[in-house]
Amino acid sequence: TIFASIAWVASLAQDGCDYARLTGPIVTDLTNDPTIPYLEVGFNAYRQPIYIGESNEWEVQYTSKCRAYPDQDGFPDNIWNVSKFFAFFALVFGGGGALFLWFSTCFVFSPATWRWVGYEFFVASILQGLTFIWFRTSMCTQGNTCSLFFGSKSDIMAASFWFVSALAILCKYPVPAPKPGDTRNGMPSRDIESAQQQQLQDEGGLELPLEGDATQTIASPDDDKALADTGVKVPDAEIS
Repeated sequence: TIFASIAWVASLAQDGCDYARLTGPIVTDLTNDPTIPYLEVGFNAYRQPIYIGESNEWEVQYTSKCRAYPDQDGFPDNIWNVSKFFAFFALVFGGGGALFLWFSTCFVFSPATWRWVGYEFFVASILQGLTFIWFRTSMCTQGNTCSLFFGSKSDIMAASFWFVSALAILCKYPVPAPKPGDTRNGMPSRDIESAQQQQLQDEGGLELPLEGDATQTIASPDDDKALADTGVKVPDAEIS
């Protein structure tokens, strides 16, 4: 549960424009400013730095809003769209599995259902890894360079923890702990009833106290047969 929750939080930690750091001629094309050295880019938007005269450095103000990409032909390209598809369904599969594990703290699920959650995390891990084909988009090639940044590093963490969660789930099924006062030791209730009935048959009868006499017992069928063989008549008062 902890690993899956960390993976889900890591995949949600991005703000949409911090997936990679972009350098190259396309920076000038996007900003129309040849002095800007780099951009922080994501699947849906980008953020550009500002020049700080006191430190003589370019810095990104993370309180500023992300800027949408220009609407032009071939941007985003097919690889870009496929990568977004993988990222979305990785979040769906991983988030759904994490929610299932949270509910497992209150409900008991069968081993078959438990294994399906492991497969779900495994698929989420694969899809999360496939999102890195985004680095082969036209924006990150053709003389431009995209390097790992906060968002892509978070996705690496998410994919790793989802893979670990899948292994942990597929390797071990947690046996439900018995409730306090439950003396069944994990035996199903139907098996307990059958065992109790078999025990009664083996004993041949019940020894329960009759009303008015705590020491008196009900004779078993075997006792009645033994008395009949000896010719002793049992008074009606003793068995009524």
